[in-house]
Amino acid sequence: MNYNILAADINNMSVYDFLKDGETKEELQNRADTYRKEDIEICNKNRKKYPCEMYENYYKAALEKEYKVMTWDEFQKARRDFYIDRPLEEVTEDQYNEMLNILPPLKWCTIDGIEMFCISEMYDDVYTNQYARYKDKYYTKLVDIIDQSTWINNYIRKEV
Repeated sequence: MNYNILAADINNMSVYDFLKDGETKEELQNRADTYRKEDIEICNKNRKKYPCEMYENYYKAALEKEYKVMTWDEFQKARRDFYIDRPLEEVTEDQYNEMLNILPPLKWCTIDGIEMFCISEMYDDVYTNQYARYKDKYYTKLVDIIDQSTWINNYIRKEV
């Protein structure tokens, strides 16, 4: 198994599988594409047999999958961009307080007059939502909890 070459769903940043010994990149791509087609067929049968929102959502998710063969480093960069490039969003004071009080906050601090904290539940690896309060407005953004260059204080003054 070659753990440096993988097929990833580029729309959801999830790994399908790694390159097997003796397998070409084209074969891995074909295997991933075949899996996608089979997944769509199964989800389509289930949504017809059991009509409900859950199976409809599974079907829609299967349709959105798009596999691409790449290196581990390419995947790591694509995954980072996938999370970090999301925009800063304004939230209500109630949403901010709910997130502050639901789980113990991480990295709670004030930088340049911006009070911020990260929720302790990671979205994926080191990526989590950070919440901020600045001048009676409240915001959230996905950040890399260990890379302060991705934190809200670096975006808030540019966008506000």
